[in-house]
Amino acid sequence: MAIPDRSRPVLVTGGAGFAGSYTVRALLDAGYEVVVCDLNDYRPESRFVIGKAAEQIPVERGSIDNWPRVLDVVGRHRPGAIVHLASIMDVAVLDENPMVALKVNVEGAVNFLEAARFNGVQRFVFFSTIGVIPQVKYEPIDAEHPVVLPRHGPVGSYSVAKLCGEAFCFAYQQSFGLDVRIIRPSALYGVGMTWFAPNYMKQIVEPAVRGEAVQLPTGGPVPRDYVHAVDLASLVVAVLEGPEDADRIFYAATGKPLRTGGDVARIVRELLPGADIEVGGQFSESDLAEQAYRGQISIENAKTQLGWSPKYSSLHDGLAEYVERYRAFLAASAGGRR
Repeated sequence: MAIPDRSRPVLVTGGAGFAGSYTVRALLDAGYEVVVCDLNDYRPESRFVIGKAAEQIPVERGSIDNWPRVLDVVGRHRPGAIVHLASIMDVAVLDENPMVALKVNVEGAVNFLEAARFNGVQRFVFFSTIGVIPQVKYEPIDAEHPVVLPRHGPVGSYSVAKLCGEAFCFAYQQSFGLDVRIIRPSALYGVGMTWFAPNYMKQIVEPAVRGEAVQLPTGGPVPRDYVHAVDLASLVVAVLEGPEDADRIFYAATGKPLRTGGDVARIVRELLPGADIEVGGQFSESDLAEQAYRGQISIENAKTQLGWSPKYSSLHDGLAEYVERYRAFLAASAGGRR
């Protein structure tokens, strides 16, 4: 029997959000039936990414830390696979409220792992983060890289909660044979991303497309491996369909040398001649905290074991897609208001 069994749906937690909407679209395009579980309804950008199919997809509303609700949803839909993206992602809020990170992000992950093992789920895909790495010890960073060091651990409550989720994934694999896989995204971008995403993409691209001036005091020298949401979603499908003996941890990245906020600004100016964009040469406090774990990333295991490569390994091409899709979203939104 194929993994996952296509006679059963794929349950996507957080499927009404940014990364979730791209994941839902990719799963639909791959021929899967999808069920979304999310605390919120679709935002306009998510509906745009998914398209008309959003109206036909079952959406189960509820919080991931509500165990009875989680058990009910998984029990009724009996998914062949679960893709768990849902979590609180506001890093600043979680740093001030670590118990929320524990209650929602960690307990929510365990709730779905527990429901998965009770209901015969064939494969469980957990969304983690590059931030589980405390400091770069070697490059390119791969799945063998340590995540806890003698003097350092992951930075902040969000990353710590993700590392806890990863550990519980392995516990469920070892104790119950649940087939778990982990994806660690790096600097995700695309239409639908939120304002508190600290990677300068939305703050540069979307105002520039709208013809507004962009003046940011920080970000110019800040390096990241920017990965397009389309590529993250295609990796999800590849992980779901990958062989049983494949690795359990994969990075959603380009694998190329890091690019900076200044690079983003320069490329957007090329794509939008006349755009007024200035990005300062300073690091914000959150930028400085991130630098410890930012390094070139290896995606070799995804290439060799899953046959996956990012479509938008070129930052120029990825930004061109972002610009065009955002223009189309604005046009569709304006048309809907007439």
